[in-house]
Amino acid sequence: MKNTDTGSSASTITNDQGAYNFAFLQPGSYSVSVNAAGFQKLMKKVTVALGASATLNLQLAISSQNETVEVTEQTTGVQTEDANLETTFNAQQISVLPNPGNDLSAVALTAPGEVMNTTGGSVFGGGNYEFFGLPSNSNVFTYDGANDNDPYFNVNNSGATNLTLGLNDVQETSVVTNGYSGQFGGLAGANINYISKSGTNSFHGNAEYWWNGRALNSNNYFRDQANAIAGSQVEPRPFVNANQYAASFGGPIKKNKSFFLCRLRGHPPVNPVTFLGKPADSAV
Repeated sequence: MKNTDTGSSASTITNDQGAYNFAFLQPGSYSVSVNAAGFQKLMKKVTVALGASATLNLQLAISSQNETVEVTEQTTGVQTEDANLETTFNAQQISVLPNPGNDLSAVALTAPGEVMNTTGGSVFGGGNYEFFGLPSNSNVFTYDGANDNDPYFNVNNSGATNLTLGLNDVQETSVVTNGYSGQFGGLAGANINYISKSGTNSFHGNAEYWWNGRALNSNNYFRDQANAIAGSQVEPRPFVNANQYAASFGGPIKKNKSFFLCRLRGHPPVNPVTFLGKPADSAV
């Protein structure tokens, strides 16, 4: 088995029934080749998703010559190994997901069984969402396999430092529900997993910019009613000027051995501040 992005490879031998297994693979694209004496060598491609098992059945044909058969069509990745209910997003899907504010946890809003939590802060339940009726503080967030939950309220994915990465830093994410298997564990809600981006054998990068301003937003119902009664814009649309940017660049340090990836992101908001004061008394 060979990772088509980084060139890393591994090999194994099947048992008497022809079964084989590669454990703890990084998510990504792989090519799998199999050979045996007296049979054609077969090569097939497969995509390994985050937190999921991929099954690839290979059937060899008898051959008297040294031949290699390459199958270019990738497997569909149907999950048949367990009963986990899993929703997976790759980097491209994450980048086009409607997400005001680019909240890293917002990918779970599209998963089955999710209900948005509108109760507010941690004292009232906290968290962004609930799954299958369980409290919003029953969800587990992991980043590259490490626990990323807030250790105080256990409601978000900010980690012990209350700092987290942005959407442009994530290569893939998955949301696992429905009584997931033992490798997840921790709490009974959903398990939201993130894998960070990394360098590959090819140089690659991206740059993104998001802006939201008053010109793109509508006024709320009550402000519109006040304007209609007054006959003028006494309650204009609130001022908003939110700028967010992100960029990344990565590639090989030594091909098939070591890689680098540099990332940058920023969020310089412009928010109006109103001061209420009393004019200073005139000097006597």
